[in-house]
Amino acid sequence: MKVAVVYQYYQGHGSPGHSLVYELTQYLAERGHDVTVVSGETGYMKHDMPTLPWYRRIVRHELDGAVKVVRTYTYPELKRTYLGRILNFISFSISCPVGLLAIERPDVLLASSPPIFPMFSAWLICKLRRIPFVFEVRDLWPASAIQIGILKNRPLIAIMRWMERLLYNQSRKIVALTEGIREDICNRGWPRERVALVTCGVDFGKLHPDSAGAAVVRLKHGWSDKKVVMYFGAMGEANNIPVILRAAGRLRERDDVLFVLIGDGMRRVATEHLKIEMGLENVVILPPVPKDEARMYIGAADLCLVTLRDIPLFDGAIPTKLVDYMACGKPVLCGIRGEAKQIVDESGAGLTFEPDDHQQMSALIVQLLEDGDRAARMGSSGLAYVRERFAASTMRLGMEEVLLEAVNARH
Repeated sequence: MKVAVVYQYYQGHGSPGHSLVYELTQYLAERGHDVTVVSGETGYMKHDMPTLPWYRRIVRHELDGAVKVVRTYTYPELKRTYLGRILNFISFSISCPVGLLAIERPDVLLASSPPIFPMFSAWLICKLRRIPFVFEVRDLWPASAIQIGILKNRPLIAIMRWMERLLYNQSRKIVALTEGIREDICNRGWPRERVALVTCGVDFGKLHPDSAGAAVVRLKHGWSDKKVVMYFGAMGEANNIPVILRAAGRLRERDDVLFVLIGDGMRRVATEHLKIEMGLENVVILPPVPKDEARMYIGAADLCLVTLRDIPLFDGAIPTKLVDYMACGKPVLCGIRGEAKQIVDESGAGLTFEPDDHQQMSALIVQLLEDGDRAARMGSSGLAYVRERFAASTMRLGMEEVLLEAVNARH
């Protein structure tokens, strides 16, 4: 089958951030499918700025293994301001249809959201070219943006809700990343048989315990005599980084404990300013690292943190960093309710705390850092759990079946 994938931030293992779409498309190509990705010009945590003038970047063709990649012009300053991020979304919404019209008609198109605006543009091309449309929902927009508080404009909210309904109605299949997302969609009236659950999976060739790599990282950064508490991932409005800094403030007298935050996002600069304002010498903020090096840095931690803002919608969230930590055999402290908490509790991979309770977080950090044997058992339990339930091979096969079903279904 000929598959087209629209995802704004397509990137491989050499870039920071998750690479789930890259891994899926490589898998489909290895299975003999003809795969083309239409993407923007950069990943969401890459700082590389385009060097070519804009008119030479409208459409560019690349080859990534057996996967054909069409990159279309996108405004590059997505991490600096909210206006920059909006311009980034809008520019790709305008340019991605040009990329889709430049490729041979596929048998099916998979559009991965968020953001939602380019998904609407992709659907318009599907309507024009009579291409079956599959909509993958990684985050519920606009609901999550509304609950976080970054989307307040009523006319814009109305437009985005209309887009969301139209995309759900017009898709051959809807793919939900978590059970919570699936339940939300079904509870709002869309048939359960049209909403498939395909969760994020772990590539155990890339993410696994790596004690040698961890030792190299600890030596490089001078962490050999420290107990490292790590956050590894996006620093956006949703990620609730301030609760980590407040917990670090309570432990500032512990010379042996170091908080390490690795990543980038809209709140990276604000996080750096807050760290200085609070006088937190026990906090280090590092730039994002390529996915190829993720296991080495995660392995260098004694304890890993996963946090989100305390909003009802995140009860159905499973951050990829959670399963990444577990795949590397690390104990986890989880400040999220719902599905993420359930995974930690069921697996025995760590402990959970109330999302905004920095006092509880700091107490649990001390508790686990002072009981290394218990922490090690949690790491082993989490690793066994993800190997059983979150293997990427199973998830990719599930997505392949969804796409084949969409091709063969009558709409």
